Amino acid sequence: MSQVSAFKDLYSQMVSNFGKLDSATTKKQIKCYVKESFPHFLVTDNHFYVPAYMTKKCVDDFHAKNAGVNIVDMKSKVIILTEWTLEMAKVNSADVFTSYANLEIKLVVKSMKTQPAGGKDKILLSRYPVNIYRDAEMKNLINAFVHKNT
Repeated sequence: MSQVSAFKDLYSQMVSNFGKLDSATTKKQIKCYVKESFPHFLVTDNHFYVPAYMTKKCVDDFHAKNAGVNIVDMKSKVIILTEWTLEMAKVNSADVFTSYANLEIKLVVKSMKTQPAGGKDKILLSRYPVNIYRDAEMKNLINAFVHKNT
């Protein structure tokens, strides 16, 4: 497994553990960069991008704490996911580009905050992030999972 991609490590754990993550893992905050905010909200760890699905409570809390900031204007910003979970869902991969073998792992964001202005540990992308579902290792893990559970 990759030690450089937080998302690849998380998603690999999720698939390897048959759709479960330990609670200690989900208590960790994730600092990420917003690659795209419309029409899909995509976040990256500098290596891979994944879609972030925000709960209504997350959106409401974000607007309450960040008056005048629209979530769709967050492109190229650094955010910190303070409360999140991963969920597996069956989808049609012909319709959902962030899936493979009709399986999507959803990053569900329950709470997030923006990186404080002038933060000294700003994320600078050193490469162009790619869709995590196009990675050969992730494809192999997902294929093994799907075939084991059919």
